Amino acid sequence: MSATTVKRLAADILGVGVNRVRLDKDNLGKVEEALTRADVRGLIDEGVVYAIPKKAGHRTQEKPRQRRGRRKGNKKARTGGKSAWMVRIRSQRAYLETLLGSGELPKAHKRTIYLKIKGGAFKGKAAMRAYLAENRMLKPKE
Repeated sequence: MSATTVKRLAADILGVGVNRVRLDKDNLGKVEEALTRADVRGLIDEGVVYAIPKKAGHRTQEKPRQRRGRRKGNKKARTGGKSAWMVRIRSQRAYLETLLGSGELPKAHKRTIYLKIKGGAFKGKAAMRAYLAENRMLKPKE
């Protein structure tokens, strides 16, 4: 059988790509005498047909300490994640409802503030309260 067929069968047996299979140049006669998969397995056992090791990528060559230093996302995304976001948003929305219920915030401002909360405009309830006071949206309690 031809050398290309032997390479294809060897790749399948070894579980690698065809490009990683190599044939021993000194024993090409033996390679072409192979007729079955069993013959190819025999050539692999003898070392006439072999697979070259996989090349290591640049990330594999780096020290683990260097790889660990890579960060993805902004600081907020890395620290708390979704659960921290949910806690913050829910507390701000509850505070908004409290302000509306007590009459401190007119209902006309509800939608704009709600959308600002949703957009992450406020770091917390205190920042939200400061924004409302700064923009004179709050009125004294009744």
